[in-house]
Amino acid sequence: MIYLDDRIGSKELFPLFPKRAVTLTHLNYADLAFLGRGPDNLPISIGIERKRILDLITSMTSGRLSGHQLPGLSAAYDVTYLVVEGLWRPNPRNGILECPRSGGWVPIRLGSRTFMATEVLGFLNTLRICAGVYVWRTAIPRETVQFVNSLHHWWVDKALDEHESHTLPHAPYASLKTKKRPIVQRVAAVFEDIGLKKSKEVSERFSTVLEMVMASEEDWRGVEGIGKTLAKRITKLLQGED
Repeated sequence: MIYLDDRIGSKELFPLFPKRAVTLTHLNYADLAFLGRGPDNLPISIGIERKRILDLITSMTSGRLSGHQLPGLSAAYDVTYLVVEGLWRPNPRNGILECPRSGGWVPIRLGSRTFMATEVLGFLNTLRICAGVYVWRTAIPRETVQFVNSLHHWWVDKALDEHESHTLPHAPYASLKTKKRPIVQRVAAVFEDIGLKKSKEVSERFSTVLEMVMASEEDWRGVEGIGKTLAKRITKLLQGED
């Protein structure tokens, strides 16, 4: 069972989970928590702190995350994850942290102050290396929920010391029997409502990822199985409008 904090900032995730997968409750620290299977199948507590990008910046500058929340998370849970939610990037020219808005990218501001992307990325790397916090990025709330569900399965399906994927021997590429799909198909398969089923048609329509990204709504409608509504949604997403 996954426990979800019942306060604003957390509880809006509740309807995105499968039925009976989560229980609303009050958590002193973390937005989500559950018990996993640790070494020798002993219980291990997992805490997940969710912060949207502006929340992260606010807690960075105020010191709340490092001075209050992280010590509380460390004391309350054996393993801590930080999920940073939202679309953001460094400006390609000046490195200022940006988010998509109105069809373009604009600086993320806290009051009148802007931030360099290196400030945020450096802070997150410090949490990884020095504080032992596992940092993950998601774009939207639904992706956050999917990540939490996957995380829960990983911790519950096996005991920690039963996970052995990292010990598998290396298999040279020449020995692999499965053919690697074209890069356009692999990228297209990520989009909602395309998946593996339609990704092959997408790779047959566009020869490069750049061509796919720059394609118009009309171009997308030329892909077998993609109609007007889906084509419009995909082009908006690629243009940062969704």
